[in-house]
Amino acid sequence: MKATRQAIWLWSAAAVVAVGIVVAGIYAFTSRQAEYVSPRYGPIVEAIYGLGKVKTDKVFEVKLGVIKTLQKLYVREGQIVKKNDPLVRFESDLLFRAPFAGTITNTAFHENQYVFPQQAVIRLEDLNTKYIEVSLEQQAALRVKPGLPVRVVFESIRGEVLKGKVSAVFARNEEFLAHIDVPLAENVLPGMTADVAIEVDHKDKVLLVPLSAISDGRIKVRRDGKRKTVQLKIGSVDGNWAEVIEGDITVSDEIVIPAHAKEEGM
Repeated sequence: MKATRQAIWLWSAAAVVAVGIVVAGIYAFTSRQAEYVSPRYGPIVEAIYGLGKVKTDKVFEVKLGVIKTLQKLYVREGQIVKKNDPLVRFESDLLFRAPFAGTITNTAFHENQYVFPQQAVIRLEDLNTKYIEVSLEQQAALRVKPGLPVRVVFESIRGEVLKGKVSAVFARNEEFLAHIDVPLAENVLPGMTADVAIEVDHKDKVLLVPLSAISDGRIKVRRDGKRKTVQLKIGSVDGNWAEVIEGDITVSDEIVIPAHAKEEGM
């Protein structure tokens, strides 16, 4: 009888230990599955991102309306010319001069070659009047307007952020474009690309929650040791944080960030 009681006691103790291990395991597993972050008040900048290309305002191309022979080429690619300098002469003493000072960026023909109509013979560009052109999606184009601040970064000079402004927004052949005025160094040439961030909204002090914690307009929080789901209405977002416009959220709450959200953000 005594042995039976002792066996029962041992089995009971083992069961309690097993339950404790299971509970501890579940807690540890759950802890690994979620992270807790507090809401905060702070600034938020919402931006539209794109890849911009450097272009010039002044471009001149020599083209003909009839077939002619190129008799004399006065310039070569990369040459800097002054206004009224001779560029090219065709048969019948047809001479073209530079309408402005600039750099020859293309010479497509050699002397004594036939040039056919509408073929660009020479391209002259003023490299002192550069800007950046960026293509926008339709929803982005609806929010971009002249005067908005812009940040520009070239991949080869990542440590330097150039500041500019949107000068124009328009459509060309069903493509939505924005022109960015920004000071560019002499070694930045037409055709080069840069990362562009157009700031469409800026707020100095708003309630912010992690964007990765929001799912279908709802967020899970831990309050007083208990979890609850809160419906949110969000405003501006910056890729990491979202502005809370409506919702039962306080800075003392702990926001639950699921493990899959953490992995996606890595």
